[in-house]
Amino acid sequence: MSDPRKELLRQIRAIREKMDPKLVERAKLAVFGKVPYDSDSAKEAVSHFLDARQDGGAFRRKLEQALKEEGAALDLEAPKPEPEPPVPAKPRRGGRVT
Repeated sequence: MSDPRKELLRQIRAIREKMDPKLVERAKLAVFGKVPYDSDSAKEAVSHFLDARQDGGAFRRKLEQALKEEGAALDLEAPKPEPEPPVPAKPRRGGRVT
């Protein structure tokens, strides 16, 4: 008869090998009360915040300059220019013009 504890540990190891390593690390941090975050989600949130500002990109430039002075870089995507609205078609008149 095998030891149930060894069998359980073997099963846990097998499950962990199938799991995403990032997920395991997040779970470990959560156990100790630390709030894990996803860096991709954080970059996306900052990018949305900067794109929503109506200052013509001044705050983005100021932030990039401050990060450059600290030796870091802001590696977010550049804001996408808003497409110009399509020109509406001329209205058509019905009937005969005399």
